[in-house]
Amino acid sequence: MESRQRAKSAAAWRTMPPPTWSMRDVQGRDLPPDLLSEIHCRLDFVNRLNFALGLGSVASRRILNAEGPCLVLPSDDTDETATLFSLAGRQVAIAHAPDPAMCRHVVVGSSGGWLVTADLRGRLRMANPVTGEQAVLPEITKGTIPFFDRYDFVLDMNAFSNIRFGGCRPDKEFWGGTFTHAGWQMRKWFYRKVVLSASPRPGNYAAMVILEQRFGAPAFATSQVPAWRLAPSRDGVEDAIHHDGRFYSITYTGVVEAWDRHPRTGQYRSRALGPRLPGDGFQLFRKYVAASPDGRLMAVIKELKKVDKGYYNSWDEKWEPAFKVMVLDEARGRWVEERDIGDTALFVGVNNSIFVSTKKCSGIKAGCVYYADDELGQASLRLEKGEYGSVSSRSSIDGDRLPDYNLRDLGVYSLQDGTVKRVGGLPKHKCWPPPAWFTPSV
Repeated sequence: MESRQRAKSAAAWRTMPPPTWSMRDVQGRDLPPDLLSEIHCRLDFVNRLNFALGLGSVASRRILNAEGPCLVLPSDDTDETATLFSLAGRQVAIAHAPDPAMCRHVVVGSSGGWLVTADLRGRLRMANPVTGEQAVLPEITKGTIPFFDRYDFVLDMNAFSNIRFGGCRPDKEFWGGTFTHAGWQMRKWFYRKVVLSASPRPGNYAAMVILEQRFGAPAFATSQVPAWRLAPSRDGVEDAIHHDGRFYSITYTGVVEAWDRHPRTGQYRSRALGPRLPGDGFQLFRKYVAASPDGRLMAVIKELKKVDKGYYNSWDEKWEPAFKVMVLDEARGRWVEERDIGDTALFVGVNNSIFVSTKKCSGIKAGCVYYADDELGQASLRLEKGEYGSVSSRSSIDGDRLPDYNLRDLGVYSLQDGTVKRVGGLPKHKCWPPPAWFTPSV
């Protein structure tokens, strides 16, 4: 019964013909792990997904764990399809986008096999691209974050600042007046990332919305209390993850914090876990928080470095990222750079920043940071200014001018030697919406 329900709700993969065999009467527990692994290695990307869908939940997780993160790419032909690119086999699968969650979608989060998307009216939804399942997140309303209208979002900055700064008078730029977004602007200039604590099925999860830098504060909702509640954050939250039953975040000033929910009021509050990250000029960097396989919290710093000055104007300038992974030395009370992350790779972007074992996942290089663009507003501006229209992994030797997007906003950085490379085999694709990392799960 379980496999029949999965087959009914599965996304309609159309890059390959359907398999001639049926898995509806096969239970994963009847197949030994070695045989499952052997079958997995012999299938292409599309049929690996179909194979996993036909198995029981335990066996399918074993199969998909070996798949590793994929990229969700904007489809070239229509907004009604979704494209997944597998790093393991350098293969592409195209599915009909579940409507409405992924039709004309922009990904603003990825957790536990589910994507969080925002539509043209600023509404947040969830979808599993592999199974086709969907779920909804609470709407942004005046009762939680003080907006006045559903379609044209007008923010009372007095009320907003009072909550974010805990009643203290903030800088003048935050004080007084209103700030207005149209619905279509929300996914570019208001949402930064959405983090889930667990799969929305069977319906026991919490969600954290991180607002764009100008606003900085997070908002929380749970499946039991489906309404967003803004939480105070004087320094502003730049990135967050859910780990070991708790949300963790990093501020724009470089402080890693843990968030706890009050059992009676349901309000979330943060507490610092250590000193600020070393260095000055934090606004010039992009920061992430991640949890290593052994459970340690790590801060990841991304800095853009100019490698080629533009000949005609600033839009011709070439930039490449450099990453640092920092670990908190609790005994000495300081952050220490970690250059060796062992047989793991780190994935950052709008996905929930994760470490992946390179021993279990093929096609992934150890000691590297795989990154994707998550500056949604800036990405849309670059597209409007004509900086790029599409990208691919081809080199410029064939005569095409390669936009600097290829390495600045999507690539692989080696922590050992500081080199930046393209994602091998990546097909040509649109640049808006930005690609997002996604870990397949059923």
